[in-house]
Amino acid sequence: MAKIGILVASAVNNVKLAKRLEELTIEAGHEAELINLVDLNLPLYSTVEEEKNGLPSQALELANKILDLNSFIIVAPEYNGVMPPVLNNAMAWTSRSTKDWRDAFNEKVVALATHSGGGGAKGLQAMRIMFQHLGANILAREILTSYDRPLNEETAKNIIKQLAKLS
Repeated sequence: MAKIGILVASAVNNVKLAKRLEELTIEAGHEAELINLVDLNLPLYSTVEEEKNGLPSQALELANKILDLNSFIIVAPEYNGVMPPVLNNAMAWTSRSTKDWRDAFNEKVVALATHSGGGGAKGLQAMRIMFQHLGANILAREILTSYDRPLNEETAKNIIKQLAKLS
């Protein structure tokens, strides 16, 4: 049985998508850990902030949770053609909260998902670039839902199966 982390970087529709992916993961006989990055309320990352106040406890907790997992589904909407600031900020803090900045995602398997009212493809592309840079192995298949395009559950189940197999 695999344990799959589901990191969600938004509210409302992306949280609904993340919760459905969590349900599908559990239905497939695996464990899921859903982490809403918005709820962490991390301060905006800057070297000045880090030098002044150190690493926030919630950043250290997030990094430790991520270090314990081998596969993930990242769920985030497209914001202005890229990923939401909360995701980028959380990954900045995570990379600073480990011994080596790539430790959290290096050689781990990641699937990307979005619910977007504005297309979503550019947001998925931006996430792909960031997580590849962090050393993750990104699955080729992505999950893209919108108001007119519901979740294809067979695709989601296949992605979960791949994550479990590769983790």
